[in-house]
Amino acid sequence: MEDARFRELIERLDAGDTAAMEALLVGGFDPLRAAVARQLGELAGKAQVEPEDVIQEVYSAAWARLPGMRFDNFEAFVAWLRQIAQNKLIDLHRAVLADKRDVRRQAPAWEVQSGTYVNLLDRVGSPLATPSQGAARNEAVAVLMVRLSQLPEDYRQVIRWRLIDGDSVAEVARRLDRSEAAVHMLLHRALKQLRELMGAPSDYFTQT
Repeated sequence: MEDARFRELIERLDAGDTAAMEALLVGGFDPLRAAVARQLGELAGKAQVEPEDVIQEVYSAAWARLPGMRFDNFEAFVAWLRQIAQNKLIDLHRAVLADKRDVRRQAPAWEVQSGTYVNLLDRVGSPLATPSQGAARNEAVAVLMVRLSQLPEDYRQVIRWRLIDGDSVAEVARRLDRSEAAVHMLLHRALKQLRELMGAPSDYFTQT
C-alpha cells in the first residue's frame, strides 16, 4: 500500500471511519497471509488449519484494538498484525502439544479449509469462485475475514461450526446449549447480517 493511501486511511480511521479500518485490514491481507503461511509450516497439518483460519482470528482481535493505534507506515501496521498472528500461533502450538482433546475444539475454534470460505461467499451472494476471478476472489475473501470479525460471537460460532466445520445441527445445539430450532434461527439471523455487511461485490473491490 502506498504511503499516501495509508496516511489517508489512518486519518479517516482517527475520524471514526469504519470503512477505513476495513480497507486497512484488507490491504494487509496478502503480506499477513504470506507470513502466517511461513510460520504455520508443519503445524498446519497437525492442527488442520489454513492461513485464512488464523487470519480470521487475527482480524477479530484487530477490529477491537485498531481504533486508537498509531503506526508510522504501512509496514509497521503489517508488523502489528503479524505480532497478533504470532500470538495466535503460539496458542495453537500449545494446543497441539497438549494433545488432550481434538485441536479443532481446543484451539480458538479456527475453521479447517480455506476453500470453504469461497463456498461461504457463494452462500452470502458473492459468487467469486471461478479461476479467472482469482484476484477478485482473494480480495473478497479478505473482506469476508473482516466482516466476519464484526459479527457477534454466537453468530460467528454458528456459521463456523455449521457451515465451515460441517457440524450437525444437533452438535451445534449441544455446544451452544440451545435447542435445534434455536440453532436454525440463529444461523438464519447470522447469515442475514453477514449478507448485509458484505453488500454487493462491487462494494469491496479495490477502489481507486
